[in-house]
Amino acid sequence: MVKYRFRTLQQSLFAYYSAVFIVFSLIVASLLYVFLANDIRSRSAEQQKQLGNSMVGNLDQEIVKMNNFSMNIVYSNLVKEHFSHYLSPAEDNEQTLTSDPAFYKDTTTLIDVILAIISSSNTAKQANIYDVNGKMLGAGAFNGQLSVDLTQRPWYEETWARNGWRVISLLDGGALPMPTGQGESDKPYLSLTRVYKDGNYVSQGVVEILQDAGTVFQHLNDVQAGNEDLSFYVLNERNELLYPLLSNENPLNALHSDVVNLIRNDRYPPGTMQEVVDPKGNSKQMMTYTTSQETGWTVIVMQSKQSLFANLNRMAFLFMGATLATLILILLLSYLISKRVTLPLHRLQRIIQKTGVHDLSTGQDSGQLFKLEYPGSIREMDELNDTFIQLNQQLVQSFQDMLAIKSQETDARLLALQSQMNPHFLYNNITNISIMAEEGMNEQIVAFCGHIASMLRYISAPNKSGVPLEKEIDYCERYLECMKIRFEDDLFYDFHVPDSMKNLQVPMLLIQPLLENVMKYGLRDTPPWKLHIIGELDTLQETWLMTVEDNGPGMEPEALKLIQQYIQQSQEWERMPELEINGMGLKNIWIRLKLWYGSAAHMHISNKPSGGVSITIGGSIRKEHSLNSW
Repeated sequence: MVKYRFRTLQQSLFAYYSAVFIVFSLIVASLLYVFLANDIRSRSAEQQKQLGNSMVGNLDQEIVKMNNFSMNIVYSNLVKEHFSHYLSPAEDNEQTLTSDPAFYKDTTTLIDVILAIISSSNTAKQANIYDVNGKMLGAGAFNGQLSVDLTQRPWYEETWARNGWRVISLLDGGALPMPTGQGESDKPYLSLTRVYKDGNYVSQGVVEILQDAGTVFQHLNDVQAGNEDLSFYVLNERNELLYPLLSNENPLNALHSDVVNLIRNDRYPPGTMQEVVDPKGNSKQMMTYTTSQETGWTVIVMQSKQSLFANLNRMAFLFMGATLATLILILLLSYLISKRVTLPLHRLQRIIQKTGVHDLSTGQDSGQLFKLEYPGSIREMDELNDTFIQLNQQLVQSFQDMLAIKSQETDARLLALQSQMNPHFLYNNITNISIMAEEGMNEQIVAFCGHIASMLRYISAPNKSGVPLEKEIDYCERYLECMKIRFEDDLFYDFHVPDSMKNLQVPMLLIQPLLENVMKYGLRDTPPWKLHIIGELDTLQETWLMTVEDNGPGMEPEALKLIQQYIQQSQEWERMPELEINGMGLKNIWIRLKLWYGSAAHMHISNKPSGGVSITIGGSIRKEHSLNSW
């Protein structure tokens, strides 16, 4: 695993501060969000549970009113008295209200009693009393008597089986005895029935209380109408769907079984909120159900998860925004803190970057040179600044000592290089005199020795500060006069040096070794031999160039490549190489140029296309004797 390394201290501090603050903030934000989210879920679950309990209580209240109505009828002495007279005629002796005044009185009295109960509490739309033979007496929406087949009533068997306990059924209008249903077959009713007994607990008939189902479930309709995302389902104790009310527009379908299965198969505990899929669609719903202890009915409350947790979603959005803003603030604070901590270091760095060799070599007080104007309020930074000042005081002193030593060393090397040229010069010219003596050139030897005497006086007075170019050229002319004496008309040479260049200070014995090199290697071809010494001054660039050309055979490619590589590699030397006396010609010149002019030194050697060698040397008009060279 590759470990990332920061490039600066400020980046490192910024990263660490940001990481610590961000992790801490995320942990706090996560814990706070989880707490608030759980609190919202708990309150939402409690809210849905309370709503279910409210619906159950409302339905229980409606059923209790219907049940109390039936119990009032069953236990009313007045009803018992008149109902017994109503049932007293023999089964085969059909009576009518018009044929028997007493029967009419009992019937109307019984109807009035029932109507009085209905009008006092408005608990039902209709109350019917059936005897065992199917004779029915109704009060409410229908007042009168009818003969019906009691065994065909939907609740008959269960009501008799309960033997006095109530039975609640959902009936449509078409299932009611006419004209009780009033022909509205699509209008559902809730029916509460129980067996009616006399004082000896002998079953005499059945009491039926009818209430419009819309009235019973009115509260559910009102609550659901105010919230489209809210749905209610009501199941009786037999898991039959009572609500929503079935109609032509809302027929019974798979909705019923799906709702039942949510309770029966999933075994969700009552009063707890669970996430389910809406039976009417595929949207996620939150469900809570409550079972009534009074009726055994189960009320299911379902609400869209998105709607129920709208506050949670808004809170999550706000949390994201707040967290993002906090992270941005943390990054900003981390940047400011890291910058504040590293500011003295940056100031110190800028001072060091602006401080060059000139500042160190001027002898300026290093305490003032490196002192921070505003070190900062951090004690360690102040101590670092003081330590750095002390270190640089020692550095300035050491640098000045090094400058003195380096200057002396450079001067010594220049003199050593210059002195290396003297024996080389003497060796070559003594050889020339010997050859001339063998050939009997006495007069020429006399002139030759005169020139050599002048040349010896020139080179015997070394000058580390250099000589004017004019003297160096004069020295070169005397040397070529010597060569002219030897080779006579086979040697031709000319100088083309502007007068503006003759006062330039150059190292001694800089050009003559180039001419000597030509004499050694350029005269191998057939004469005549021609030399051209050309000077060039560039006042804009403040540089000078001297070129020596011959018409000889040129340099061997391998030798030319080696000297060019030597010049190129010398740009990367950290110090001057060890010097040798033998073979120093061109290398000696190049090293002295580097010592004298530093990076402004120039040397270029090439073979001319027409034959011969062209060697160009140069430097700056102003001496750039730099210690950075070596």
